[in-house]
Amino acid sequence: MTQGDRRDLTATFVCFGLSGVISGTWFSRIPAVRDQLSADLQTVGLVLVCLGLGSFASMPFGGRLSRRFSSRRVCLVAGIAAPALFSVLPLLTSPVAFGAVLVLAGAAIGLFEVMLNVHGADVERAVGRSVMPALHGLWSGGLLLGSALGAGLAALGIGLGQHFWLLLPIVAVANTIGTLFWHDHRAPAREGGRVRPSAKALTLPVILLAVMLLCSNIGEGSASDWLALYAHDERGFGEGAAAAVFTVYSLMITIGRLAGGFVLDRLGRVITVRLCGVITAAGIAVVLFLPLPAGPYLGAALWGLGLSVVFPAAITAAGEHGRDNSAGAIAAVSTLGFGAFLTGPPLIGLLAQRTSIGLALGIVLVLSFGITVLAPLMRPARPTDRSE
Repeated sequence: MTQGDRRDLTATFVCFGLSGVISGTWFSRIPAVRDQLSADLQTVGLVLVCLGLGSFASMPFGGRLSRRFSSRRVCLVAGIAAPALFSVLPLLTSPVAFGAVLVLAGAAIGLFEVMLNVHGADVERAVGRSVMPALHGLWSGGLLLGSALGAGLAALGIGLGQHFWLLLPIVAVANTIGTLFWHDHRAPAREGGRVRPSAKALTLPVILLAVMLLCSNIGEGSASDWLALYAHDERGFGEGAAAAVFTVYSLMITIGRLAGGFVLDRLGRVITVRLCGVITAAGIAVVLFLPLPAGPYLGAALWGLGLSVVFPAAITAAGEHGRDNSAGAIAAVSTLGFGAFLTGPPLIGLLAQRTSIGLALGIVLVLSFGITVLAPLMRPARPTDRSE
């Protein structure tokens, strides 16, 4: 690995972490959003869907934008736009206006996430080893940091506006500095061959990988939005103990991702992802059905560990199956995957409003088996698959 590759990899790690900080900041203040809007669970769920709608609208364009402008330039713009739009939210009290701005913020976040994954896949090929899980581990670490800061500031009585206006400009500046150290990986990928339109990336394996990410990312998003609330409302945990359940989940998904490259390089993607599906299902089942006080903590640990490497491994596989249009394939998979992360949990909340959180999380348990069923798609693409 050259010094330039190390600098590129380090800067990519930083930007993944900053993206997690933005998400953690947002998730940690959803109760404050509910209070600001004076809304019930159903209204909050509908407002939260707006973030996913914005991402769905922007993410399909990620592959084309990365080829035309480079992932570095697009990530630079999106990394400034997302914090700026989130900073507008504390000024709004109308659910309609709040949702409209959230659509724009979701669009910026969607492009930000696609560019991170496109560039991460390029860096992984450049360094020659599995670094995508560790990159997503930094995202999870940023999520944990952002949520911890949010919880601490909320406990101190710091309002939503003060929190966002203090932290998010720092994130935007740090991301700007980080992206300046990225390499432009487009030229080597385009030498000697034509660039395919983004639609050509939608092969059957790529579509099925997107379905796998729908299963896994609904699991991730549901843990972020509803795990602590389930422990509080249906298991009778106090607020601190319930929050600790999600902390255990966040810690284990971070550890799993940081160690995931080592596991993937030794067991292979197919075996690793099959095990991930089984471990995820077991974790959710323990959360829901083990009647001991330690049940939610043990289940949350397994839940986080099981989901830890599914998304980053699927991004790598999508880039391989996308052949010479890896950016388009990654954008297509990320669209459904990240969109499911944002929109699935609010829909789970709408179901919980009419039944119970436990029953709604049972849907997530069923979906987790899809990870194991679709794991053979993780098999590395044959060299001939990458040719024209």
